Amino acid sequence: MIKDINLLSGEKIQSTGVRQGWWNSEGLVMAISGGADSVCMLWLLKNFYKGRLVAAHLDHTTRNGQSHEDASFVFNLCERWGIKCYVKRLKVYEERLAGESFEMAARRERYTFFNEVVEKEKLFFIAVGHSADDVVETQLMNLFRGTGLPGLRGIPPVNRNIVRPIINFRRSELRKVLKQNNISWREDSSNEDSSYLRNKIRNELIPWIHDNVNKNFESVMLGLAKQIEVELSERSKRTANLLDKVSFLLPPSLVSWHSNKIKKISKEELADILRMQGNRLQLPTLSRKRTEELVLLLKKGGFWRFQWARDIEVCYSERGIGWLHRKDVEESLNKNNKITKNEMLPWWAR
Repeated sequence: MIKDINLLSGEKIQSTGVRQGWWNSEGLVMAISGGADSVCMLWLLKNFYKGRLVAAHLDHTTRNGQSHEDASFVFNLCERWGIKCYVKRLKVYEERLAGESFEMAARRERYTFFNEVVEKEKLFFIAVGHSADDVVETQLMNLFRGTGLPGLRGIPPVNRNIVRPIINFRRSELRKVLKQNNISWREDSSNEDSSYLRNKIRNELIPWIHDNVNKNFESVMLGLAKQIEVELSERSKRTANLLDKVSFLLPPSLVSWHSNKIKKISKEELADILRMQGNRLQLPTLSRKRTEELVLLLKKGGFWRFQWARDIEVCYSERGIGWLHRKDVEESLNKNNKITKNEMLPWWAR
């Protein structure tokens, strides 16, 4: 029975790797938290993937020292299994930027660290342990935030160099593999704190749906995610083509758009290219309301600044639209004001 479970899981992760494009790659940097999902991903890859494996764990310095215990667990597990492991300790609460929540800061710092390991190890792919249940929870979170059709897709299987080897596994499947092979893992006590939206959805809403609406709720949502993925694929190609046509580089902006080239683009298409631009810049997804506000501003024109997230602003003038760090906006405006005394001069008109 154990052999059957392991072989089925191995075949499943191989088919996932082939579809996602990393199965025959040189190696993977694996984001390992110490929880059941990431530990099972580590075990599956160790046993069935032939490429080089490197683990990475960011200790967020939280939960009264429990995060340090998680870090020790991950390091010791990797040492036993003969896997190189990078561990970084960081006081994430102290690293938050203006307007940034702890969750946003933690995600930013994690991926910064993972990409540092990728560069150091001269690899390309980062493997993260999102499961099918994470997809469903994300779908619901996005539904409540009003992020539109792309949000109902949940979590994409591949996002640039980020891949998700266990995205087709249910949490129950992953735990069954661990138990059958006598593998332990760490439980994050913060997962029980329902003050976090994801935990409230996981611990309260989904069980209620099971009991009162549909016991097969996850299967329905995962089917919806796959259907939307197919429909969005062609739409994404059109959106990428539009975005490439309107974009150009103009330092100090991260990216700029030609103002005149967006005037004939419909509101719906503008919303799509805004979402894609945010994704390319690895910015948090705007809610539907905020996206609509930004689309209206783009159609209106004039001279304005729109805060996207953290310290990133979208700045508009008829000469161009730019995504900039707030400090660069302020420095440019101050420089222009000293020269021209014109407070309305666009940030790039130096």
